[in-house]
Amino acid sequence: MLKIAITGNIAAGKSSALKIFKENKGFTLNADKIGHKLLNEEVIKTRVINLFSDQILTQGKINRKKLAKIVFSDEKKLDKLEKLLHPKIFNEIKKEYKKNFNKKNFNFFVVEVPLLFECKKQDFFDIIITIIAKDIVAKKRANLQDYILRKKRQLSQKELEELSDYVVLNNQDKNSFKEKILKIIKNILRSHVK
Repeated sequence: MLKIAITGNIAAGKSSALKIFKENKGFTLNADKIGHKLLNEEVIKTRVINLFSDQILTQGKINRKKLAKIVFSDEKKLDKLEKLLHPKIFNEIKKEYKKNFNKKNFNFFVVEVPLLFECKKQDFFDIIITIIAKDIVAKKRANLQDYILRKKRQLSQKELEELSDYVVLNNQDKNSFKEKILKIIKNILRSHVK
């Protein structure tokens, strides 16, 4: 089964693209959601608390907003969290691929990975699709503070374009965006899926 990564800048429409792939026989995963799930595992939770103290807890659970506020204001802390979580996230992605790669009811294995290149995990995938939105459009879609903090961690649009097989500009309405993604799906099916 073909492995496809969907990446791109913050609030560009990566999750919307993932949903379109799911509607078209794609087995889909979201790396951020895997990370959120891992934060609830006792071993990971303990290590995160040891790194950032129990001030990140709300009613005994890791409060992701509190954690984000800490790590996105201090690059060293963010690096520590990423070094802890990213290898585990990609282990989960690989497990899911091994579990599902022979299933006939899926054409593709598609993963939304916001920091694909920054994590240096692009070689795992056969095709990379980057979703890009103009800053002004992305800022409207995202919480402004989150946008500013997360944008600093991402590659530039030019770098993303150079490293990708497909680049989708998402500055228009939802129907136009869906048409662009469907066109890519048809192209991939024609070129790669037997």
